[in-house]
Parts: sequence; C-alpha cells; structure tokens
Amino acid sequence: MTDHLLSDWIQLPDCRPEHIIAGRMIKHVLTGDLNASIDSNPPFPGKERHFLRAQLSRIFHATELSPKGVFELDEETSQVKFAEEFTVPSTKELDSQEAWGNSLPLILKSGRVSHFIPEGVEDVDDAKAKLDESDPSAERFRDIA
Repeated sequence: MTDHLLSDWIQLPDCRPEHIIAGRMIKHVLTGDLNASIDSNPPFPGKERHFLRAQLSRIFHATELSPKGVFELDEETSQVKFAEEFTVPSTKELDSQEAWGNSLPLILKSGRVSHFIPEGVEDVDDAKAKLDESDPSAERFRDIA
C-alpha cells in the first residue's frame, strides 16, 4: 500500500480473525496514516493498517468471481486446481449470472474461512456439527445468483 506512487510501498500485515470480527462491527473513516489508532465502540484491537487489511480481505473474499467450472477441489490434497475438462464458454453464455461463481470461501462469523477445532476435543465430528449449526459455511464454488 502507498499513498503516493513515487513513495515506498508498505506491505500490510496478515489478517487475523479478531480484526475481521471487530472490523465488521464498526464504521471508520480511514485517515491515511497506517499507524493511527482507531477510537471506536466496540474497541478495535489494532491500528488503521489492521483495519484496512481486514476490510480488504472481506471485500476480496466476497467479490472474486470466475466462470463456473474453471476450478475444482483436488480430492486427495483438498487444494484448488484448474479443472482439466473446462472449456471456455462463449461470451453469450457469460452474459448470465448463472455462468459465474465465487471462487473463494466466505469468511465465517468467527473471522476464519473454516471452523477451528481446538486440540483435545474428543468428538471432532460433533464439534464440527455444532459449529456448522451456529455459523454455517457456504459451498466453495457457489452461484452468484
């Protein structure tokens, strides 16, 4: 990030779940000073650089689009990869919303993209089911319509 094209670029810090959770609850006008503190209610646990990074993450995860079917999950490694049998649709087909999908997972209420199960939990499946009830996750490659 920079405030002037001829200035040095500053890399924003990694986004933390507590920044996303707090960033959802407040409204703040950015000053441009990345080291400025944020006076808000509820209090924000960081500086303006953390708030900016949290908002950028939320926007990016909600708006990254790709043609449906271009990506798929590898069953063995659970990694996203390009689909081998994907053919590029015509521009006429890409005019409809049904041809497009979100390619990133939604950010959950917990500020993460997947549920966190702490170590020492005896019944992991039961804990995941309870978390999915209170904070359901969406399909990874879901329709935008």
